[in-house]
This record gives sequence, C-alpha cells and structure tokens, in this order.
Amino acid sequence: MFQKEEKKNNFKMKKLKETHFPLLNRTEVIFEIDHPAQPTPKKELIKKQIAAELKTSEDLINLYKIITSFGSSKTKVIAEVYITKEDLQRSIKKNKKTKEKKEEKKA
Repeated sequence: MFQKEEKKNNFKMKKLKETHFPLLNRTEVIFEIDHPAQPTPKKELIKKQIAAELKTSEDLINLYKIITSFGSSKTKVIAEVYITKEDLQRSIKKNKKTKEKKEEKKA
C-alpha cells in the first residue's frame, strides 16, 4: 500500500582543510556538511559523497570522526583517504590493537 519515498542527498559539503601525510600514505580531509531540516547523513552516504568529491574509491576512505552538535544542522567530518587498500588495513589494525590493549587493562 505505502511506498517508501527515497530521500535525496539534500546536503552540501564544503572542504575546510586538507593535510598530506606522506609517511602514512594518506591525506586527512576535513569537511563541513550542511543538512538543513534533516538528520545527520548516514556514513555510507557521506563516504559516497567524499569519494565523488575527491575522485577516489570508497574502499580507500576511513571516516575518522563525524561530529554534530545537538540541534545543529551542520556536521564536521574528518576523513582519512589512503593511497592503497593495504595502507588502510595496516592503519586500522594498529588502532584496533591499541583499543583492545586499553580494554584489557581496564578489566
């Protein structure tokens, strides 16, 4: 009976800062997303939009942080864009290991 209406990406992205880290083979990019009268966009949509903006693959992007203040229609996104998939996996493994060690110490 009821059909789902697909919502369009009614958000605007603006690149605030771009920093290259040659030793880590990555670029850190900070975006500001303006999404008036809508909730914070899903991670998949943000990744897709960043990949289109930077002309890279979605597989090479790691969304480091998504920051939204309560009641605000602006979101700040910190994304890491890697050169190869191996560099991305190496970085994520290091982060997971350190988090696991911290959790073990607390327990």
